[in-house]
Amino acid sequence: MKKYIKGLVPCIYLMLSFFVLSGCNAQKSGNTYYLLLMGESESWNLTGYEIVITPEDFKAGFGTLKMKNVNTYMTDFFHFETHVVIESDDSVVHTDSVTGETNIAEYTTGAIAGPYINKNGDFITLKDIHEIYVIVEWWDTSKNESIIERIDLFNKSKKEQSFLNEL
Repeated sequence: MKKYIKGLVPCIYLMLSFFVLSGCNAQKSGNTYYLLLMGESESWNLTGYEIVITPEDFKAGFGTLKMKNVNTYMTDFFHFETHVVIESDDSVVHTDSVTGETNIAEYTTGAIAGPYINKNGDFITLKDIHEIYVIVEWWDTSKNESIIERIDLFNKSKKEQSFLNEL
């Protein structure tokens, strides 16, 4: 009887595993994409910027903007915005601004979430996105002028060899 029970335990384990895995497979609907992006401009490095695209949701953020070769940079205006280009439509999907005396040498972008749809009213997928970039603007107190720089994060047409081209 003990041998029979010992032989039955692996069979029960396999059957339970099959049902659990079958249930997980049935729950999957659509595609989920996770992009971890980084880029730089003349004055800035952006690292750890995440974009998550699911069939019903779009999330962006949690990146860190660091000013190059500077530990402290005091200014009274700072602004950034993340752009996503879908077909020929350039849309701002994430933005933040700071006014008042602030150290912007290192800035965490925060995050946004919500559905994002195209012109046809469909939820976007990674296939729809042609380009992602960030515009950073700040007041340069030494030059007494506003400085604007662009950080390119993703450009589908410049990705000659990429797994993303197979989507």
